[in-house]
Formats: sequence, C-alpha cells, structure tokens
Amino acid sequence: MEQFRERQIKQYLQEEPRPNYDAMWTVIEQEASKRKLEQTPNSLGKSRKRWISAAVMASCFLIIGVPVFASVALNWDGLSGGKSITAALNQGYGQQYDKQALSEGVTMGLHGVVADDKKMKLLVSMDPDPTGTVFDAIEFEHIKITDASGKSVLLQGYLQYDEQSGKLLGIYEAPNELKGRKQYVLSAENLVFYQYAEVPLKSIPQTGQTILTDTSRYPNLDIESVQRSKGQFIVRYNVKTTEANAEHWDPHLILKTNKGGTDQGVRTILPHEGSGLLIQQEFELSEQEWTEAEFDFSYLREVSRVKGSWQIDFEADGKKAAEVLLSRKLLNNAEFEHITGKALQKLIITPLEIRIAYLEDQSMERMKEGSVWYDTVRLEVDGKEIEGVFYLLGDGPNNYQHVYQFSSPEWYKDWSDASLKLILKDPVVTKRDKSKNWVELHQPNKEKQYVEMKVEDFYVKFTYYMDGKDLVVESESDDPHFKGISQTMLRVAGEDVYPKMAPSGPNSSGTKVERYENLNISETLELNPGFYRYFDSARDIEIPLIETKS
Repeated sequence: MEQFRERQIKQYLQEEPRPNYDAMWTVIEQEASKRKLEQTPNSLGKSRKRWISAAVMASCFLIIGVPVFASVALNWDGLSGGKSITAALNQGYGQQYDKQALSEGVTMGLHGVVADDKKMKLLVSMDPDPTGTVFDAIEFEHIKITDASGKSVLLQGYLQYDEQSGKLLGIYEAPNELKGRKQYVLSAENLVFYQYAEVPLKSIPQTGQTILTDTSRYPNLDIESVQRSKGQFIVRYNVKTTEANAEHWDPHLILKTNKGGTDQGVRTILPHEGSGLLIQQEFELSEQEWTEAEFDFSYLREVSRVKGSWQIDFEADGKKAAEVLLSRKLLNNAEFEHITGKALQKLIITPLEIRIAYLEDQSMERMKEGSVWYDTVRLEVDGKEIEGVFYLLGDGPNNYQHVYQFSSPEWYKDWSDASLKLILKDPVVTKRDKSKNWVELHQPNKEKQYVEMKVEDFYVKFTYYMDGKDLVVESESDDPHFKGISQTMLRVAGEDVYPKMAPSGPNSSGTKVERYENLNISETLELNPGFYRYFDSARDIEIPLIETKS
C-alpha cells in the first residue's frame, strides 16, 4: 500500500558480495511503483466518505462508427480510468452488456468488458446495501472469472458509491488470456462493508515506546524511532500482528491537531524480516504543534455484510485483444541514455493504455554516473500533456520489464498522425562510487564523534559511536536537495562490510541510522557514503517519440 509507491535503486554487484540493501530495495521499488497506481495495498475501494483509490485504468481507441455505450445512467466517469474505458466501448473495443444476477435481494450487473494484450477489465455494478450501512470501504469477499475449462482467475478491483445512480460501481481487472471468443462465468460472494476504527493513543509516540491499542487484530505498536528533521517529524513503528495479510486493513496513525484538523502524513510500508508491519509516517508540523498534538491508531473493521452469491455468464471476444493499435520500435538516443541511464525500446498503444518500454542500465559502472528516478512523468500528445507512472510488468525480478504507463486521453481518436513526446522531470539521482568518498573513523568508542564529507556538492555530517559491540553510524545533511544516504559501507582492513538492513523507504528523509554488528574496531575503519540520493534538475529531459508527419 502508497498508494508505494517511493525512489529507485538498482544494485547488481557482479564481482563483489551483494549487500542486504539490494534485496530490500527491490521490494521498495515494487511498492513504490504499485503505490503510484494503488494508494493502499488492498482491494478495498472508494466509499461515501473516504477515498481508497484503486489501480489507474487506461484506454485508447480509433474512430469507428458504433452506438453510444448504453449504460449512460451509470457514472463510470467517476471511477479512475472509467471515462477511457467507456470511450473505448463507444468506439467498438470490447463488448457491452446488460446482464444481471440477483441474490439475497441485491442485484449485480455486468455492463462491459474491454481487453488488450495484457489484461481485461470488467464494468460491474451492485445495488447498495439495503440496510443503508455507512461505510468507508467495501469489497467482495471473493470475486473471479472462470472459463469453460474450469480455469479460474481472481479479479482485482474496487467498488465505490455513485450518487447519480444510487449504485455501487466497480472496475475489475484480470490478466487477459483471450484467444478468440471465450465463454466465462463471473462469480462473486459476500459483499463486505468496513468502517475505520480510531483508537485514541494515551501519549505522543516516543522512541522505544510500546503502545497498547486494546485491539485483537493489532494489539500494540512498537515505536522504533521518532526523528525531527527539516520541518518534519518522522515516526517509524512496528504494528504487531500475527495475521498474514496485515496491511489489508490499512493500519496507520492519525495526527489530530489542536485546530481540529487531522493528518496521515506521508506513509510507507517498509520491508521487514520480523512479524507485523514496519511503517514510516512523516508529518509536517512545528515542535510546538507536535507537543500539542494527539494521535489515534486507525484501521478498517467489518461493520456489515450481505451474504450472497452472484453468477453471470458472458462471452468475450479476444480478436481485438490480440491487436495493438500502434507498436513502434524506438531508436536509441545517446544523450537520453547518458542522462538517464535508460535505453528506450518500444512504444505500444493498445485499447487500454500507452506503454513506453525501456531498458535500465543496472551495472555498478552506471551507478558511478547515477541511476535516475523521475517523480514527474508526462506524455505530450499533439501539444497536450497527460500524466504517467513508472510500472513493472512481469512476474518476477528476472522477468521484469520497465515501462512508463499512461492513461490514453479519451479525447484522442487517431494515432496515425499524432506527435508524441516523453517528458521526464524532478529527477532524483542515486549514486555509488567506491573509487572516492572515503574517510577514516578514528578509534570509535561509546562517545559520539563526528566527521563531515562533501558528497557531490552537498555536505554530509556523519556521527559514529559504539553501542556495545556494534558501531552505529548516523548520517544527515542540511541541504534540502540532498535526499539522504540509502546505505553506507565500511572498509575494514581492506574488506567491504555492510550494515544491518535499515530500510528508509522511497520518500525517506531525516537522519539515517545504521548499525554494524559485532565489528572488530581494532582494525582500520574507513567509511564510504555508499548509496546516496540527491535532486538534480540538470537531468530533466524531453525526447520526441513520434513527430508529426509533414
């Protein structure tokens, strides 16, 4: 869930031991990209009161004369990506339906299916809860499609309340395996309604504190650290639970100010080897506001359910799914590759989205130049810009394909003579260079010692001291353009040594605290900033993909 999200480090140490941080950041990168598309890591959808967004949907289309989509009374435009999907249906992509199933007095409707080469999306409606339950989120307990051979695929999606029609509307997604026409059964069980429970905490979080929540699902919070940095308070805490899918119910802190406002800050779920969830939240407020603040612990709890079982038979045509509207190999651009470390591969436009695939240089040599993450990704289409996101396609690290993914503008109807330009802005650079930036640590002991280093154009302060047999290294910079140390490293008697994994998340800030366990301090110790990140506006870049034909 974060909505992820971060922010990108790629480490492939080919001729040296790989630090634990490498595996950790792979998880963070996936989380960051997922949260760009999905604010929370569960399938719970938008409610009458509060938004829990779902995957960003997209579509594109050509001009074909077909009747306008029949279900105009249902406001699909209010769902993320719904406008593009209905536009695609109106242009002849996919199938339109008016199918219904009734169970326990509640009607499910299937209104349309659109597919491309990667996925298929279904438009689903439900009558609201007849008891009029007030809810913050809602989901089916189970929802899937099954083909004629009996093979089933679970659907991912969400429902939200549409005031115009008084119904619950949803967009559900599955991998597309259509090969020609296929018969399917859409089946769903039990509609579950949730509300946020808010448990007041008796004190302001403090480092090392354990806070009891008096809840069975999340009995207590272990506060690992509370830091003050650059106008922010950064709270890292472990939500104790024995449940396997602990993030599903969206546990988090809520800050309540003395002005009556509430704030969830910036939230990141971090990789964690132990039980429970490791969460970091960053709140922007003054020290005075912090001392006067109150905190609640919030999570979703079930308040009602409709016990029902709905089934709808439908036929989907995969002929159009096997087609793409435009597929073009993109030529390498030396300047683009030098600045970004990325080699453009292919532009693909389908009835559901626009994808720009690229290769990322993941070598350690490239890390000396810098791996670049862009916070702002746009595509200019004939002078108009649309927002995009980074995404990973594939089912594992060895099969991942890096893409920039865009919702196709519903106002565009013909790609045959369009000009396209990729715009990348707000770059955060990650570097690591073992050939420089070394400083010797002089006889560490329990007393704190300090050393300052110039990294790129930024001054970074390192604090080091012994905690028992462990060496603790803290790093920070006052420059707002320096985004922090991701993982330092030591050279001990000529050998590379890495600290215990201490994930910071893609949006990390403040003081980085790392621990080198059971270190032999009788040897010569040299410290290197290792992987560090900074903002570099000089790496903003725009590159034409397709220029208008003259």
